[in-house]
Amino acid sequence: MRRLQSLCAGVSVLMLLNGAAHAQVIGTYDNFDCFNDTGQETEGFEIDIEDVSCPDSTEGSPTCNLTRVFPSNFGSTPWVIRYGLPSITNYDFTTATADPAHSYDQGHKGVLVTYAATWDATAKAWKASQGAVVTAYSATPAGNGTPYNAKPSLTAGDSCWWYGLGAIYPKSGCDHFGVSFASGVSPGRITYHWKVPDPSAPGTLTNWTLEASVPPSPTFTYAGGAAAPVVAKAEAPENEGPTWGPAYFIKTTTIYQKQAPVLANLQKVNLKKALAVPGTKKYITYSVLQRPPAGAVVEVEKDDVENNVVPAAYVQATKQYEYWSFAGPLDDTGQALCNDAYKTVADYNAGHPIASGDSCHVGGSFYTLDVNDNLVFVKTNAGKYIGAHLNAAQIR
Repeated sequence: MRRLQSLCAGVSVLMLLNGAAHAQVIGTYDNFDCFNDTGQETEGFEIDIEDVSCPDSTEGSPTCNLTRVFPSNFGSTPWVIRYGLPSITNYDFTTATADPAHSYDQGHKGVLVTYAATWDATAKAWKASQGAVVTAYSATPAGNGTPYNAKPSLTAGDSCWWYGLGAIYPKSGCDHFGVSFASGVSPGRITYHWKVPDPSAPGTLTNWTLEASVPPSPTFTYAGGAAAPVVAKAEAPENEGPTWGPAYFIKTTTIYQKQAPVLANLQKVNLKKALAVPGTKKYITYSVLQRPPAGAVVEVEKDDVENNVVPAAYVQATKQYEYWSFAGPLDDTGQALCNDAYKTVADYNAGHPIASGDSCHVGGSFYTLDVNDNLVFVKTNAGKYIGAHLNAAQIR
């Protein structure tokens, strides 16, 4: 059996061509683009990672759970983004009270990875460490903050930096970030915020409204052998509250191929190329992902639908998880309720959908509707697009 691999990269999205842009996080936490929809220039970006640590605030050190914070992997060229290298700050809210900007972290330890310009009191201006650098791509420097662009450029994933957008980057309205974790480290909730000047404290930055809180990247396991399934398990973020946690609407696209995974191909724009390879198989499922109240007996997490037995001829399983906020109805406990949808093939054939207002969690768990079995999910349950994970497992 070959070693199981998990490879991650950005995916593509076409931004709205008319009207205001919508905040989107495109890609996995390893490499992702984020668009500025604050209506103003932002001066930084924060990645908040629960349940990890980096005591000496030095990536790659023996005690740090972070092996890389983009763009440290580019060594002497931190200018690839306007903010250069971020800072790493530990927090422990298991005993201390979380500050108001991070109240959602109460009860957790974690790390803040902060990309930020600094305040120049003499010039009375914010200055990004690499914002004035002129590159071979353009005589115009990147600038000292991420501009607001009501009609931002297309990103093909892994794009919002000098190497990705070239001369378009300074005015693109987006930036590129990323972190990597040491082997065996399982991060908790990862939350993203743009940082803007604090009107109540000149010369300091504050977090803008939440951009996205993306569930941890799904994990793949494979026991080996022709009959052993590849198990892909996606979990909702931990929920410590008395009501149901945030609900996510997810579209999962699974592709099996007879060739090994290639990192450069793990972009949505390249999935069409993968599907053109003879013998490639594709499956799509829709589901709702949500954690029950703290202390609930039933764990509601997305693990059963992806117990896939891969045919012997196939060596790669690629899975793309696209997340939307759940826009369907909620009951008074915060539990997701479904609009009319079909629970089983028999229900579909008989024309008996789940009644509108029924729980999305059937039999103590969520239910999944597979379009390959002609099952229908009401897509109006998909709200604001949040982001995506795109992973591949080499299984043979």
